[in-house]
Amino acid sequence: MGTENFEPYYMGRLVVVEGGNPFFFNVVLSREAVRALGIIEEVARVFREENVPILLFKASVPPSGVDGDVRIIVSADLKDEKQAERIAQKLRRIRYVSRVEYAKPIMPGVGVDAWSHPQMLHSDRALVLSEIYLKEILAFGWGGIGPGFAGLMYRVFFEAGRKIYDELYEKLVRTREDFIKLLEARARLLGWGVLEVVELTEDKAVFRVYDNIECMSLKGIEGAENALLRGLLAGILSGYWKTDGYHIKPAETKCIARGDPYCQLEYRKEKYEPLV
Repeated sequence: MGTENFEPYYMGRLVVVEGGNPFFFNVVLSREAVRALGIIEEVARVFREENVPILLFKASVPPSGVDGDVRIIVSADLKDEKQAERIAQKLRRIRYVSRVEYAKPIMPGVGVDAWSHPQMLHSDRALVLSEIYLKEILAFGWGGIGPGFAGLMYRVFFEAGRKIYDELYEKLVRTREDFIKLLEARARLLGWGVLEVVELTEDKAVFRVYDNIECMSLKGIEGAENALLRGLLAGILSGYWKTDGYHIKPAETKCIARGDPYCQLEYRKEKYEPLV
């Protein structure tokens, strides 16, 4: 599989334009707008009529069964606040729009989304953790604690993985193919890397993880190995296999931190004594 078919996704919500004036707009719509045709076109037309470039355009749509409004977040490089107010007035006249707000740049050339919190992935609240923080956490853990750090992280992420299975996978997955597709997609969307399910039976699983952010961060740390993602996947597998942490034996047979092109994580449904 690898990473060649994917492109970086820039989450945005912060725009930097040297010498520019990036305003942000929060366009709130009713749920009916999701199935209405032409809404995005109508929003974009307002900015085109003002002859201003759109710097960022995103939509936030709550999943089915979850309360909340549909929102379109737009950033544009404007002349001044008068133009922002004029644009807001036009946006308020669009079908299904219930509210429009705008935010001025927080400093010269810098604009931010002033309304969105918390960050959500489906129905889960999410924390965006920059790679620099992860590297420091792992370096301190492995350098100051050693292998005991790996045991602790494995157990923490195992328990989290099991809860995710019970609260999400159990509700959505109907077949083995469903499980594989959701597992691969969530690993990538959460930023772990590009996960490929190589083998999945009733008692064995083999995963490859390309561009694994955890092990990319472990390069140069002697003796370090995958612990977070290995535990997370074990926890999810425990739900799929209907077992517990004492009956899933993990192994990392290839690792980016050791110079391999990908990490390979293998699991067997058999007795295991975790460190923690």
